[in-house]
Amino acid sequence: MATSIYHPMNRVINELNLRINNMPRYAGEVVQIANAYVPKMDVVLNNAFNNGVLGNIVLAPRVDAIEDTAAYIIVAELAGVAKEDVTITVKERVLTIAGEKKRPASAENIQFLAKGRRFGKFERSFELPENATADGIKAEFAHGLLTLTVPKVAAKQPETITVAIQ
Repeated sequence: MATSIYHPMNRVINELNLRINNMPRYAGEVVQIANAYVPKMDVVLNNAFNNGVLGNIVLAPRVDAIEDTAAYIIVAELAGVAKEDVTITVKERVLTIAGEKKRPASAENIQFLAKGRRFGKFERSFELPENATADGIKAEFAHGLLTLTVPKVAAKQPETITVAIQ
């Protein structure tokens, strides 16, 4: 190996070391960029190995979270899910949408050529911000979309106090 710091190989090695050492710093930026352009899989494995067999797979529906001046709005895609199979709970400032997308009963003599749809339990949770209130949450379910409206707490206006001079 050449001993001069100006040797071309030393410059390449130093540049590679610099890039590799700074990789953890750039990892967060890479994930943010990738999430902006690549849709997430949104699959969470629970009890991944149950006696050596893959356990329960919990699907996470795709969701848009929107902030309005008066409320937070959460829109979840639940195509093919019956309204009765969805539960919405709030516990310790965590709002959870859970349920099950059931496979329709099929006739005995049907042979699938392809299976591309997902069925099973799903769950998605959101931590409510401090200015959101669980009281008065409204839920609408239409055309495969669940829309939750979480109202905001009215901001306290600063109080003006007049101090008398003695």
